[in-house]
Amino acid sequence: MTGLVTFLASSCQDVIQVKLDEGSKLYVIDAFVNNLRTTQSVKVLTNDTYFSNREAPPVTNASVVLKDLTANKQYQFVYSDKGNYIFNILLNDTISKIDHQYELNVTIDGVVYTSLTTQKRAAKIDSISAEFVEAGGFGPSQPAYFCTMYAKDRTDNNPDYYWIKTFRNDTLFAGSGDIDVNIDGTGGVVTGLNVDSTDFTPPTTFLGFKSYQSGNTCKAEIHSVSRATYFFLVQAVAQINNGGLFAITPENVKTNIITPNDAKTKAIGWFNMASVASLTKVIP
Repeated sequence: MTGLVTFLASSCQDVIQVKLDEGSKLYVIDAFVNNLRTTQSVKVLTNDTYFSNREAPPVTNASVVLKDLTANKQYQFVYSDKGNYIFNILLNDTISKIDHQYELNVTIDGVVYTSLTTQKRAAKIDSISAEFVEAGGFGPSQPAYFCTMYAKDRTDNNPDYYWIKTFRNDTLFAGSGDIDVNIDGTGGVVTGLNVDSTDFTPPTTFLGFKSYQSGNTCKAEIHSVSRATYFFLVQAVAQINNGGLFAITPENVKTNIITPNDAKTKAIGWFNMASVASLTKVIP
């Protein structure tokens, strides 16, 4: 089905109908796996039409296999629902290891879509503090607590790339402005220091300036990402927030999913293996 856009020409009252191509069918693979001892998930969907307001149709007949090339192991993910393929982690183990190389294989109708990545090292969270701020003035509209995360990055000549996730009562802040990525816990690469580690700096340490009430929990997670994943997230944020007077021409977001040359349907999306540092604080 093609979409129809109807608008009035500024110079007359005639109604003009412009036909828009639906675009080619695509598979969309979302594979952010980590070393937390929780159920891991890979999502496989089909793109939808331009003006559809429904959820993207799931792919229910895929085979999803994660291969640990370093340890010569593989893990079969099983379909659950809504395009999610899951792997249940044992409480005392994880399928995700630092410095291991991984290959993702997603097979759909006999076509194998692949991606490679290496899991990067974790940061360290020392503590989370909570400060009470009265309402009014330059403060919030109502009294609230605001949290600060104290974390450290290992210093050497190998840059570390991180994705910071913030939760209130186990609910992830997932708005377009809540994707916080950084390099070495700061705004750029840190080298040449004669210390083992260096502190994360604002604004990252302020955890998105989110407010909390007494009895809430504030949880911070630092996910290690590859250099390529860092730039993918930076580009994705730019495209999500692209608009207004200074909007730039939209561009296709990168993908590290490889489609075979003879495949009739292309796959896009991203694959990353993360080491995660996590800490939770109960607001007094």
